[in-house]
Amino acid sequence: MKIKVNVKSVASRRSGVKAIDFELPEEIEAQTTVGEFLDAVTAICVSQYKKRQNESEILKVLTSEQIEEKSLSGKIGFGVNYGTKSPVLKKAQENSRQCYLDGIFALFVDGKEISGLKDSLPLETPIELHEGSEVTFIRLTMLAGAMW
Repeated sequence: MKIKVNVKSVASRRSGVKAIDFELPEEIEAQTTVGEFLDAVTAICVSQYKKRQNESEILKVLTSEQIEEKSLSGKIGFGVNYGTKSPVLKKAQENSRQCYLDGIFALFVDGKEISGLKDSLPLETPIELHEGSEVTFIRLTMLAGAMW
């Protein structure tokens, strides 16, 4: 099943949200739980990260448009990953589940809030997915400070 995941690009300040196609595994059916969905999306992201790690270290030439776009975010880079540690799938899945339960991100499926802004629902909560569902993850910023 193909879904669209809305991703905010850090490098772009204007129209920075774009939809990326994710191909969910066959085990994920139209009726699934939040926990199973998070595990599947995390597995896809970990495999994509490992694939980027294994790509050759050839530096790419940036166009002037790309340089201008990256300069808006304050960092011009070539997209080279200098990290040598490879993520462990099981730990990443545990982390995504814990972040969901702690309210670190809000989850929306087809415009309907599943968690985050109000209260996190249990991982066993069923969610409805269909071909072309639009999923949005919003990372919530924790504000801390002192009153003077």
